[in-house]
Amino acid sequence: MPDSLLDALDIERRAAGWKRMIHEGQVPQPHLAVIGSNVVGFSHADSSSDDDADPQVGEVTALYLLEEFVGTGVGRRLWEAALNQLRESGHTALSVWVLDSNQRGRKFYERRGMSLDGATKEESFSGSTLTEVRYRSSLHDAAGKRQGAIGVEGQAR
Repeated sequence: MPDSLLDALDIERRAAGWKRMIHEGQVPQPHLAVIGSNVVGFSHADSSSDDDADPQVGEVTALYLLEEFVGTGVGRRLWEAALNQLRESGHTALSVWVLDSNQRGRKFYERRGMSLDGATKEESFSGSTLTEVRYRSSLHDAAGKRQGAIGVEGQAR
């Protein structure tokens, strides 16, 4: 994502929106990775909102990690926590949308058994157009089948 788009994000507004949705029960609680007293990453999963998804398809709607924790296993644990949540809620398939230019993210999902399914979408944001591609897999085939992600909290703070 271009720096100009990231600079335009209103972090306080986005955080307030997440807090409101969680508090009102509109979305499942995200999974937090906390090291010391700092949140270093989070993931979120829910039923897919894609028009072509049946009720058994879940979606990892967010997976974010501070740069200094990339490659430490924290991202994998957050992924596993999201997949475990989807399994526990009865989902059997999984999708995730990622920016087509996010090569690191795409490789992360591919290493976990996800495959491009050909779907794309474009969104306009602050005058720029962002293109996302969709990855899909059965939950059975997705990597991260271990139960219980160590060091990941299942509740928002």
